[in-house]
Amino acid sequence: MSGTLATGLVAVARETLGPELVERALARIPAETRALVDAALPGAWIPISAMETAFSAIAAESGRDIGTLHTELARISVERALKTFWRLLLRFTTDEALVTRTPVIFGKAYNRGRLVATIPRPNRGEVELLDWPDVPDWPIRGSRVGIEAVLRAAGRKDVRVEGHRTPTGALYVATWR
Repeated sequence: MSGTLATGLVAVARETLGPELVERALARIPAETRALVDAALPGAWIPISAMETAFSAIAAESGRDIGTLHTELARISVERALKTFWRLLLRFTTDEALVTRTPVIFGKAYNRGRLVATIPRPNRGEVELLDWPDVPDWPIRGSRVGIEAVLRAAGRKDVRVEGHRTPTGALYVATWR
């Protein structure tokens, strides 16, 4: 996954849960994994397994499930990124443009797999993750949260995004009004 995404999630974890809790959790993971997380830089890549290990420890330290914690922190991270002038621009963007730009955003977050996005009918988007059989839960969850956050930031109401694993990756179905 991108170093930008990784550093943003760790920063949100520190702000939300407290730097002491995050430091206690990261102190419990293997030194090699901790070094990967600490050395993550924008423009570089970090193994998803390193983030899963780090966030499993953070989740355990905070008494939460990793899936719930990742969803919460990813939502905050994406919403924060969209609070700039992008939020205003998103409000004037068509549904088609929002959904069909999803593959570009995904390509900046992950260096494996590809998305194909369509709008089969009004207020419904389908986004398929291809070329990543046995995709880890992390990108499935993160992509679902990202799609949902962008649609909400763009002013869509009653946004729901369901994602499930497929033999070639995953399929997301987004609905809104």
